[in-house]
Amino acid sequence: MKITATAATRVDLAGGTLDLHPLYLFLDNPLTVNASINLRSRAVVTPLPGSRVRLISEDLQVTAEADSPEQLTLGQDLDLLKRAVRFYAPGGGLELRTFSAAPKGSGLGASSSLLMSMSAALGKFAGRSDGIDEIIHWGGALEAQNLRIPTGLQDYYGACLGGINGLRFGVDGASVSTLHPSAEFAEQLQHSMIISFTGVSHFSGTNNWNMLKGFIDRQGDVVERMEAIRDIAQAMWEGLLEEDLQAVAQALEAEWQQRCGLAVGVTTEAIDSMMAAARQAGALASKLCGAGGGGCMLTLAAPGQRDAVCAALRQSGAQILEAALDKVGLSVQEE
Repeated sequence: MKITATAATRVDLAGGTLDLHPLYLFLDNPLTVNASINLRSRAVVTPLPGSRVRLISEDLQVTAEADSPEQLTLGQDLDLLKRAVRFYAPGGGLELRTFSAAPKGSGLGASSSLLMSMSAALGKFAGRSDGIDEIIHWGGALEAQNLRIPTGLQDYYGACLGGINGLRFGVDGASVSTLHPSAEFAEQLQHSMIISFTGVSHFSGTNNWNMLKGFIDRQGDVVERMEAIRDIAQAMWEGLLEEDLQAVAQALEAEWQQRCGLAVGVTTEAIDSMMAAARQAGALASKLCGAGGGGCMLTLAAPGQRDAVCAALRQSGAQILEAALDKVGLSVQEE
């Protein structure tokens, strides 16, 4: 028996950080908008004799082994894989082999995507019948244990659902609205979207925690900026519904400007230079994915300007990633 699960990553279009518990409980009707992309994660589970466990991260080129899941040492390399195995398949007797197509520290929700693919594969291996809501619930808890700070929820939905989604989180759980664009607008949006890696890995948890703490402590204008980001996310969603690329770009730019004032280190001189070069070449807007500080950048190019914008980004030091919108989300196959 061999079980293979894959999951999407995501770009957050607007309303990132508002999916962080308990921040979404402090705001009135917050919205997070994201789009799944095909820089996918993969988890493959195959049986081993007895309770032996072998963990292999192909992209990181790191391995770990133990005679049983309970003997896996937490807090070291492959901690997230170890926690997933101990939770979903405590009896062991398996090899877990993983791969992530997104760069390390990308800001694309790659670790959450990997966790969703692992959860689906390991759950299937262990004979569990968890649904997506349950996988997301358990995954959020496992990743919080791994990171030791509060985690957001949007990455898990982007990994599992595919497509472009509007996500609202509240006391009664999550509410998901899925966009169904016309073929013409989907093509226009796809051609406009450029995803590049800035060359600087980032850890979104630190920025997110600082933003959450700033909100709770009412530091400076953090509350006002979060409320503005909530409103911009609604404008983003309306622009997508109306299939208005200019309105989408305006919301993307406005969200980035608000985010830059939320915490120290959200942007850098190098990133500002990349965005300026893209703008001069015909970009409508740019923002960093995730909580900022590095990782990947989403740029929207004006019609007919994609090649020029890509060239400007490369010249400024960014690496263009071959990524497209992903409609599939989570997929599980058994052989």
